Amino acid sequence: MAYYGIKFHEIYHEKYHDMRITQMSRTTGASVDELRYMEKKGFLQAVIIQIKRRQVRDYREEDVEKVKSIIRHRRQGFTWDTAYQKTAQDFSRPRLFQDV
Repeated sequence: MAYYGIKFHEIYHEKYHDMRITQMSRTTGASVDELRYMEKKGFLQAVIIQIKRRQVRDYREEDVEKVKSIIRHRRQGFTWDTAYQKTAQDFSRPRLFQDV
Protein backbone atom coordinates (compact mmCIF):
# COMPACT_ATOMS: atom_id res chain seq x y z
CA MET A 1 0.00 0.00 0.00
CA ALA A 2 1.40 3.43 -0.90
CA TYR A 3 0.27 6.84 0.32
CA TYR A 4 1.93 10.03 -0.93
CA GLY A 5 5.07 8.18 -1.93
CA ILE A 6 5.27 6.24 1.33
CA LYS A 7 5.36 2.46 1.49
CA PHE A 8 4.00 0.84 4.60
CA HIS A 9 5.91 -2.12 5.99
CA GLU A 10 5.84 -3.88 9.28
CA ILE A 11 9.17 -5.23 10.42
CA TYR A 12 9.17 -7.21 13.63
CA HIS A 13 12.41 -9.12 14.10
CA GLU A 14 14.57 -7.39 11.60
CA LYS A 15 16.51 -4.22 12.34
CA TYR A 16 16.20 -1.82 9.44
CA HIS A 17 17.73 1.61 9.49
CA ASP A 18 19.14 3.79 6.81
CA MET A 19 18.05 7.28 7.77
CA ARG A 20 15.13 8.78 9.70
CA ILE A 21 13.46 12.04 8.64
CA THR A 22 15.30 14.25 11.17
CA GLN A 23 18.68 12.85 10.16
CA MET A 24 17.80 13.29 6.47
CA SER A 25 16.81 16.89 7.23
CA ARG A 26 20.11 17.63 8.99
CA THR A 27 22.20 15.89 6.32
CA THR A 28 20.55 17.53 3.29
CA GLY A 29 19.55 20.94 4.60
CA ALA A 30 15.92 20.30 3.66
CA SER A 31 13.33 20.96 6.34
CA VAL A 32 11.11 18.13 7.56
CA ASP A 33 8.19 19.88 5.84
CA GLU A 34 10.14 20.03 2.56
CA LEU A 35 10.90 16.31 2.79
CA ARG A 36 7.24 15.51 3.39
CA TYR A 37 6.28 17.75 0.46
CA MET A 38 8.75 15.93 -1.81
CA GLU A 39 7.11 12.66 -0.76
CA LYS A 40 3.68 14.05 -1.55
CA LYS A 41 4.87 15.22 -5.00
CA GLY A 42 6.40 11.79 -5.66
CA PHE A 43 9.99 13.08 -5.83
CA LEU A 44 11.07 11.02 -2.84
CA GLN A 45 9.88 7.75 -1.41
CA ALA A 46 10.10 6.90 2.26
CA VAL A 47 9.50 3.51 3.80
CA ILE A 48 7.31 3.47 6.88
CA ILE A 49 8.65 1.08 9.47
CA GLN A 50 6.67 -0.24 12.39
CA ILE A 51 8.79 -0.04 15.54
CA LYS A 52 6.77 -1.41 18.41
CA ARG A 53 3.74 0.94 18.39
CA ARG A 54 5.27 3.73 16.31
CA GLN A 55 5.49 4.17 12.58
CA VAL A 56 8.58 6.06 11.42
CA ARG A 57 9.79 7.22 8.02
CA ASP A 58 13.01 5.73 6.78
CA TYR A 59 15.05 6.94 3.80
CA ARG A 60 17.81 5.27 1.84
CA GLU A 61 21.33 6.65 1.81
CA GLU A 62 21.05 6.88 -1.98
CA ASP A 63 18.36 9.56 -1.62
CA VAL A 64 20.69 12.03 0.13
CA GLU A 65 22.35 13.40 -3.04
CA LYS A 66 19.02 13.56 -4.84
CA VAL A 67 17.45 15.63 -2.05
CA LYS A 68 20.52 17.88 -1.81
CA SER A 69 20.30 18.57 -5.54
CA ILE A 70 16.56 19.35 -5.45
CA ILE A 71 17.06 21.71 -2.49
CA ARG A 72 20.04 23.39 -4.18
CA HIS A 73 17.90 24.10 -7.26
CA ARG A 74 15.02 25.33 -5.06
CA ARG A 75 17.36 27.74 -3.27
CA GLN A 76 18.38 29.06 -6.70
CA GLY A 77 14.74 30.04 -7.26
CA PHE A 78 13.43 27.16 -9.38
CA THR A 79 9.95 25.72 -8.84
CA TRP A 80 9.63 22.28 -7.26
CA ASP A 81 8.88 20.62 -10.59
CA THR A 82 11.77 22.33 -12.37
CA ALA A 83 14.16 21.52 -9.50
CA TYR A 84 13.14 17.86 -9.74
CA GLN A 85 13.55 17.83 -13.54
CA LYS A 86 16.99 19.45 -13.30
CA THR A 87 18.00 16.89 -10.68
CA ALA A 88 16.77 14.03 -12.88
CA GLN A 89 18.84 15.42 -15.77
CA ASP A 90 21.91 15.77 -13.54
CA PHE A 91 21.62 12.17 -12.36
CA SER A 92 20.98 10.77 -15.85
CA ARG A 93 24.27 12.12 -17.22
CA PRO A 94 27.33 9.95 -16.62
CA ARG A 95 29.96 11.53 -14.41
CA LEU A 96 33.40 11.82 -15.90
CA PHE A 97 35.12 12.55 -12.61
CA GLN A 98 34.25 11.13 -9.23
CA ASP A 99 34.74 13.14 -6.05
CA VAL A 100 37.77 11.86 -4.20
